[in-house]
Amino acid sequence: MVRIARLVWTTVLALAVVVSVSGPVSADPAPPAQHDDSPGSRLLLAVAGLPPVQALLQITRQLFGPDGTYLPWAYQLAPLPIPHTPTVNECPSGQVSCVDEVIAELERRAAVMRATCDDNAPFLLTYLDITKAERHTAGSVGGFADPAYLNNEDVHFADYYFHAIDNYYHGDRNSVPEAWQYNFRTSDAHSVTVLGSAVLAYNAHITRDLPYTIADLGVTAPDGASRKPDSERVSAMLTAAEPQVLEKLTALYGDSDPTLAAGLGVEPMVFMSVGQMMQIWREYAWRAAEQLLLAPTPQQRGLISAQIEGVSNLLAEIAARLFARDDPQPHLGNCPRAPG
Repeated sequence: MVRIARLVWTTVLALAVVVSVSGPVSADPAPPAQHDDSPGSRLLLAVAGLPPVQALLQITRQLFGPDGTYLPWAYQLAPLPIPHTPTVNECPSGQVSCVDEVIAELERRAAVMRATCDDNAPFLLTYLDITKAERHTAGSVGGFADPAYLNNEDVHFADYYFHAIDNYYHGDRNSVPEAWQYNFRTSDAHSVTVLGSAVLAYNAHITRDLPYTIADLGVTAPDGASRKPDSERVSAMLTAAEPQVLEKLTALYGDSDPTLAAGLGVEPMVFMSVGQMMQIWREYAWRAAEQLLLAPTPQQRGLISAQIEGVSNLLAEIAARLFARDDPQPHLGNCPRAPG
């Protein structure tokens, strides 16, 4: 558990790093009547103009280009030897059609959320784009060693989100994990910025849901090969898709949250920082899943589960405080710009 403890604190630090590397926002000729504002937003905008940050920005652009470079350090961390132990199989065929069903459901929900200015929309819209990108990779020759496994993972992973949001709004709210409750409460109250809303949701989905997803599906193939190389390929795919996802989020919500546009002003620093944070979160999720599978008794597994919930809840609390809006009341829902 020492390794997991180190990853926990690295994850906390990574969240802080993302908050410290954004840049100045360009002048808006027609600012909206209401901007999101928060301690994190002010810190992002203030730090960006500092000469050392601007100097570092120029260096990173020269070294890594505008979109940054994926630094696959997690490849160096070997997986633990664990038998083939799957407990779920929601996509028995392993066909990409299973992912198409997930995409269709995300699109259905996205249409409703956009129409109602739901603050849950920023996460869902980016999650939709990422799922489409992973579907494309899974369908490409050589994209993943075992695309059927990844398709199954996409379905099971999405179900954790669907169950959380459906139970919160239409079912048993007490059964919803606390990290997700943080996200839904702040969305309903419009109490965090657009960026904060996305961070809260990704925290719940990756640091809380992903360990259970990986453990449910198992970390080892029937032939004894580790699933970790494909997990690392997903991290690389996420990094490759990240600039387009952030650009789309900025196009939709840049008027509401100036820090989104600010981030695009200091690429590749933001792209690289977010990519590293995601890689840390995903590596943590893999190691937490290993610990779940290695737990010798239900009691030990319960302790590991409690630690997973605790880490996710801690990060949710940090994000909720950091991106808490303190702009004038009343807080209104964030409406995305119309397409086109």
